[in-house]
Formats: sequence, C-alpha cells, structure tokens
Amino acid sequence: QVQDFSENNLKNHVSTYYPDGFDYADGGNDLMAAAYLIRWGGPVPDKQDPYNPYSFKSPENLPVVAHILDVPMLPGRSSPSDNDNIKNALMQFGCLYTTLNFDNGYYNAVTASYYNPDGIIPNHAVTIIGWDDSFSKLNFLGEVPGDGAFICANSWGTSWGKDGFFYISYYDILIGKRVSAFQGTSSDGYDGNYGYDPLGWVSSFGFGYEEASAANVFRAEDNEVIEAIGLYIPQVNTGVSIGVYIDPTDGPVNNKGPDVYETTSYQIPGYHIYRFDTPVSVKKGQDFSVTIGYLTPDYGFPVPVEYSVPGYSSKATASPGQSWVKAPDGAWSDLTKWDTTANVCIRAYTKRSVGPKASFVADLVSGIPPLVVHFTDLSTGIPQRWLWQFGDGASSTDQNPVHTYTQEGTYTVSLTVERQGGESKEVKKGYISTNAPTVITVPDDHSLIQAAVDVARDGSTIYVRYGYYPEKVTLDKSLTLTGESNPDGQKPIIDAQLTGTPVSITAQGVTIENFSLTGAWTSTAIRPAIAIRGDNARIINNWIFENYAGIRCESADQIAIEGNIIWNSTVEAVYAESSSDISLYNNTILLTGSAPAVLIMNGERGIIRGNVIAENGDSGIALQNVKNLQIYDNFFNNSINFIIGSEVQGVWNHEKASGLNIVKGPYIGGNFWAAPDGTGFSETHPDLNGDGFCDEVFTFDGQSDNLPLTSPGSETVVADFDALPKEGAAPLSVRFSDLSTGTINSYLWNFGDGGTSSEKEPIHLYSLSGSYPVSLTVTGPGGSHTTTKPGFVTVTGEGPDFQLSLSQGWNLVTAPMPLLSGSNTAALFADLDSAGHSIFTFNGTTWVLVTRDEVISPLTGYWVYSTTSVTIPLYFQPVTGVPERTVKIGWNCIGSPGKYQVSAKIAMASLGNGWVYLFGFNPALQRYDEVITKGGSGQNSDDRTLKPASGYWLFMEKEGLLRGIYTP
Repeated sequence: QVQDFSENNLKNHVSTYYPDGFDYADGGNDLMAAAYLIRWGGPVPDKQDPYNPYSFKSPENLPVVAHILDVPMLPGRSSPSDNDNIKNALMQFGCLYTTLNFDNGYYNAVTASYYNPDGIIPNHAVTIIGWDDSFSKLNFLGEVPGDGAFICANSWGTSWGKDGFFYISYYDILIGKRVSAFQGTSSDGYDGNYGYDPLGWVSSFGFGYEEASAANVFRAEDNEVIEAIGLYIPQVNTGVSIGVYIDPTDGPVNNKGPDVYETTSYQIPGYHIYRFDTPVSVKKGQDFSVTIGYLTPDYGFPVPVEYSVPGYSSKATASPGQSWVKAPDGAWSDLTKWDTTANVCIRAYTKRSVGPKASFVADLVSGIPPLVVHFTDLSTGIPQRWLWQFGDGASSTDQNPVHTYTQEGTYTVSLTVERQGGESKEVKKGYISTNAPTVITVPDDHSLIQAAVDVARDGSTIYVRYGYYPEKVTLDKSLTLTGESNPDGQKPIIDAQLTGTPVSITAQGVTIENFSLTGAWTSTAIRPAIAIRGDNARIINNWIFENYAGIRCESADQIAIEGNIIWNSTVEAVYAESSSDISLYNNTILLTGSAPAVLIMNGERGIIRGNVIAENGDSGIALQNVKNLQIYDNFFNNSINFIIGSEVQGVWNHEKASGLNIVKGPYIGGNFWAAPDGTGFSETHPDLNGDGFCDEVFTFDGQSDNLPLTSPGSETVVADFDALPKEGAAPLSVRFSDLSTGTINSYLWNFGDGGTSSEKEPIHLYSLSGSYPVSLTVTGPGGSHTTTKPGFVTVTGEGPDFQLSLSQGWNLVTAPMPLLSGSNTAALFADLDSAGHSIFTFNGTTWVLVTRDEVISPLTGYWVYSTTSVTIPLYFQPVTGVPERTVKIGWNCIGSPGKYQVSAKIAMASLGNGWVYLFGFNPALQRYDEVITKGGSGQNSDDRTLKPASGYWLFMEKEGLLRGIYTP
C-alpha cells in the first residue's frame, strides 16, 4: 500500500522544541529518524501535517499509520566498484538513505550529475533509488576515472535537477559510505511498545570484550502477550541470545530462569525486530525483563545505549532499575551507575490478551460548516468490526470514515470496536464543534498569540494589542491577525529571538496586518520573518526588520504583499518560488544584504507596483522563469537594479495614464531607474516634452521599459518627518523617517541636543533627559523647506544609562564606561542562565576566570555565555576622568572605548603605530568578524566602526596606553 507520510512531523519531533527531541533546531540523520519511528512517534499522514520548512510545532494526537519493523544499516562501500550490497538492498528494501558532501562547484546542472572527489565530511543526505552502470563519466564536471552512477532523489523540490532527481558518480568519495533503509507495515498487530530510549542509539557500551549482556525491566500496562523484541545490532556477524523473565527478582533475572530463551544472528547492523517462536503472557502490573547476550567478533563495545550527550541528546533521562549490563563472567549491574542518564536500547512488543480497546482521532475538531472530518481508528487489540456515532444522527461501520457536519453545533462522537473476546467503546463528549467565526483579543483573552490561534475557529479575527511577544506563531487556520498600534504608532512586536520564524502561514486565506516582525534566524537554515505555504495570504502594513530573510513564499498562489517596510534582511526581503499571482504594492524595501531584494522564480502572473526598492547591497529585483509579470511605477535605486535570468516574460510599464506616480509626477507609466552614484537611466536621460517620461526607451537584457519615469525638475519640496520611538528613558535611540515630498537632493536634520545629520533617515541617540525640538531642512531643484516640531522627542531620566544586549550563545562584551559602585561587579550577570559557563577574560598571557565580586572594567573584554537573548541594565559613574589601560605586545582582549560608535582609527589613536590587527565577535552568528587592519582598506579598513559595549581582540607590536573616548 502506497502512503504519503509527513516529513514535517518527523522534522519537528526530532528537533529541540520537543521533549523527546534532539538538541538540534534543524537538520538530522538516519539515527534520529529511526528513533522517532521506532518509538512510534510516527509516521503520520502527510495531509494532516503538510511540509512547512519554517514550522517548529506539529498538530497533536495525529494517528500513527505504520510501525517500523527494521532499519538495516548497510556496511559502507570500500571502493567505487563495491556496489553489490547497495544494489541488492535496493531490490530487497527499496530506496536507501545515504550521505554526501554537497558543494555546488561539483554539480553539473546540464546533466544533473554530481561528482566530488574531495569532500569527506557529510553535509547533506539524499535517497538512492536506482543505479546506471553505463552513465558516462563525461557527464560529470572534472575528470572521473570511470562510468557509472547512482540515481538519487534530492529534497530541494522538482525545479532542481531533473524533476528533483540527479546522478552521483560511483567515484564520489563519500556516496554510499553510510547507508540505511526503513521497513514498516500498517498491520503488525502490536498494541504495546516498551522501551526507555526515545532518542535511540546514541553510542555503544562494553567491557572491552566481544561478549556482553544487557537487559531492560518493564512493568506490564495490561494483560498482554510478549510476542517480539527490538534491538540495535552494532556490527556485521553479530550473534544474540534473547531471554524473557517474568517477575525478575535479582536485577533483570530470577532463580526460576527465563520463560523463553532463543538465539539468532544478524549479518546486517541496524535496528531489527525478533519474533518469538513461543510468545510469553504477562498480567497487568507484573514486571518482566528482556535480556540480550551480544557476541560481536573483535569488537569490545557490543551494547547500544542511549544517554545524554551535550549538543546532541541532552534530554535523555534514566531511572535506577530500568537498564542492566553484565560482563561475560560478572554480575548484573545497574547501568545508571555508569551514567545516570543511560538506558539500554532494547524494546518489547506486545499484543493485548483480552478484547480490543477503542481509540480514535479526527483531523479537524472545529470549523465552519459544512465541515468535512476524517476520522482515524487507533484502536488496539485487532478489532474486526467498527461502529461510529457522529453525534448528528449519522453513523458508519467503516474503519476510517469521512463525515460532513452541515449544521452549527457541538457534537459528541463515539466509536465501538468488537472482535471475538469482547468489545470496547470510546466516547468523546463535545469533540466536534462547528460554529461561526469568533473575535479574540491578545492579551485580554490569551497571553500569547499562538494560544489564541490554537483555540480560534476558521475565519476568526485575532486582535493583538501593542506589546512585545517573544514567540514563533504558526497560522494553520484561515484567520485574520491584526495588530493594534500604541498612541505613538508603534506596532506589536513578534520576535523569534534568533531561534526560528516569527510567523509561519500554512493555511489558506490568512491575513497578517500591522505588526513589527524581527528575530528570524537560525544557524543552520533559512528563516524568514514570514513564511507562506498557503494560498490567498495577505501581508499588509507590517514593519519587517533585522531578519535573515523577509517574506518567503513557496508553492503558494494569490499572495498580496502591500504597504510593508522591509529593511536589514540578510538575504531576500521578498522571495517567491513556484508561486503565481503575486502582488507587491507600495512596499519599501531597503538595506537587503547578500541577495536580491526581490527574487521571483518559477511563477506566472503578478503585479509589482508602487514599491521603493533602494539601497540594497546585492541587487534590486531578480527574475528567473517567470511569465506575464507586470512591473511598473516602482522606484529602483541600487548599484544593480535588475538581474534577468532565462525564460522571463515581463511588462515593465503601464500604458500612460493620469495619476500621481512614484516620484510625484503627473502620469503613471514605467519605473524610475536611479543609481547611488546618480547615473541611473531616469537620472541621465532627458524629458524634453515635460510629460514625466524619459524620451528614450530603456532596454536591458531583452526587456524594455517603454515609459521610464524621470524626476519632475521644478517641483516644490515640502519637509516632513516622523520618528520611533518619540518617548523613552535615556539613553534613547530614535529612528527618524523622511516623509518629505518633491525632488530632494539633500537633507539636514537638527535633533535639538546639538546633534545633526545629513542622512535621509538617520538614527540618533539621546543621552540626556529633556524635551527636544527636531527640525528637517530639505533642498532640491524647487528650493528649500524647513519643518520644525517643538518637543518632538521626550527623554526621561528614569531607567538605566545603557542596555547591554546579550545574544544566545557566547558574547564578547565590555563596560562602555566605569560602572556605578554597587553594580560594577560580575554579580550583575548573576541572574543570567549561562548553562554552567563561567565568565572569563584574557590578561595578555592566559585565560582568567572572573568571580562575581570582581569589578567589570572599561577597556577590557569579557566572554559571557547566555542561553537566551537578554538585556542587562548598566548604570554609569559620573564622568570624572578618562580611564586608561596598558596593552601589551601580542594579543590583548580589550573593550570598545566608550558608549558611542567610533571608527577603529579613532578608537586606537592613543596607541599610535603600536597596533596592527583588531577584530570583534558576532554573537548573532557565533563567529569572529573580518579583521580590521591599521591603514587597511575595504572590509579590512580601520574606518570601520567599533560597537559600544563590545569586546575585541587587539594585536600589538609594542606596548601602548589605550584611552577611553567619552564624547561622540
């Protein structure tokens, strides 16, 4: 029987977000998958938990529709011609798991072939589905010694390779070194699965001999028959002797001896089920044990075990009396004496010895009528007959029926199962609810957004009041999520805290409006602020900032993205793949890092209009394999405004129509093409007839903008602005936004505290309390205009002098200024969850631990570990002088000299020519920054700024005196 299982359920349940998950947030391997399947955590139907790469939470109580029986783990290939084991396994088991080192430089996209002769560390897993001995070596990049390849399925979608498949050369250095298969059935009849190892085989235990014994002691949950056991086999040619003891009294054994004792051997390592020739009965509440004697020739660690390994399986737990081990001539010993978290990987499988026990779930329990509900039978004891009562007068005798509720109401559902020997009935009162949509308010009704989503019905609206919500929200229903701003216009903040995706949309018909979304990031995967996997989503009027990616839409159609401001994305601000009818209206997209600001691939139809796409590092818009896309009335101002790939059919202008365009001209037409250096097409081509369009057509990469916009040359300029926040405790960082109209060439801001700026939208730090007027003067071809707003920013004296921000993981920090007595020691980190890590610094010779009573000094770098992202308030002494410290020849761990951003050149000025290199640590990425070199250029330039409160490594050629800088 062909079934479609949920990859999403597997992905989530083996992650760090689940009690029986591993320590990783992303990724995995065959052993992790085996642990999930062997404990009957899955598989579940794909339709009940469809794939969403950005989700971390799966629906609860989903039906497990198959049991994994064996996970053979084949010995790795010894040479490019050692392929018979894999070929035979493909014929016997089906598709196979394997790993490789994927480097795109070795991939030939033309022939969908791959050959890596060098990469010995695996970084990707694929599925072997076949082989072709005659696949030519000429199809690969590089010189391959011979023909032949495995045919593999990848996990990157059907647009990659040949419909998702590709060839890997037999001569690839890593392919086939690790190979596993997974075999299961939906009808093994087992009701019970006893084991203590939800994380599976972590490592192996032994006494240095090729023989060892191990056992688990269990307590029966019902009157049952022990029909089989499950065990991991660590290597080829392993012999085992298996015993079952009822009522063990001496560890796992008793004087009576085993109730069953059988022997067997295994040629293939991995997980295997052994079925007894003579099953053993056990009563409810009775103890029983399974003992295994292992014989692994020439291998001294025969016993597979689970235990806590930091960074991998730290959630593993154990209790005394559960698992036991024994040397060949020794006595039984409790395994927790070796490690308090250790259990033996042995399982027992049972069948109920009495009648069946009814159990069921439904894929939907609430919604708007007509509601179609799929019921799944989870009964144990191998029932032969089923009777469903749906609560609305209807019934069914199918095992897994589908029923439609047509009226509003709350319905009690029951299932009666029967076989020879008895019957059982389960009743779920008020299980199905079909009602009209509701309105929910957060935090009035629920403190967290996800809690409101979980109880909301399809079609409901959730209002979220202004506040800070540190969570990751999955919208798996058709909902409207609307944020309510505070009086200053600030939007509710959803912050994923660098652990995932703030908002993940998996349902159709979702609207998210008026939020601030930030903190999308993990170290191992692309994490956007909003991930869209459902059709008809509307993303309206949000601020999306400082995320790894902005909005990411995959295989979803009819998506409206309107009125959003998206800035400081590491990669794409808007990404759409295999999606059609995408609308981008009136968005502002700025400061995207190492990828196109807008990337659209493999889609058709859509409108991109009224957007400002400017100041992005890589490029403005990139298109690949898209058709019938309209792109007009946008403002582009990037070093590279467009990247046009293959098979692009776009219309880059609208027919001339009256109406104010993106640059305040009188007609709608094409786009405004600018460049940071002023050499953009719209900036350099004339408009002699004054209609607001360049007189020439803009042609590029096979595309044409027939009506490129030009600037209205004499339009009157009007200065206007806003800012966030406009009130708060000192020091207060304020981001100013320009709302001016007209053609503007220059800006001059006066912040009211003596500070000025010529940037378009500056950020200013107010250090002292007070009420500050702010003025903006704009100048253009039409003249100048100044707007002043009295008392625009209010800074209170309450609160700390500085907020020290710590990211999850290691942080290299310093005190920006001398700290106030009483709050100037390492005790200020006392409430920090450091996972047991100490605070330490480097004294020029060796590492030094910092005790809680030691003073945290300016100009000194300190390593601090935090399990979460937190801020720590700092209080400064009144300034009475500038601190100094001597820095020695060689490496020094220093702190940035003050509470303001200054260039390395200025910060190190007191050292003269004594300093050579300087580099900091990026806590968000958990890696060092690029080196700053004295007199360097580019990314090594000493004009790069040092961040306040950050530590740095400094290399000195001669001893010097580092001085603080306390004025901006």
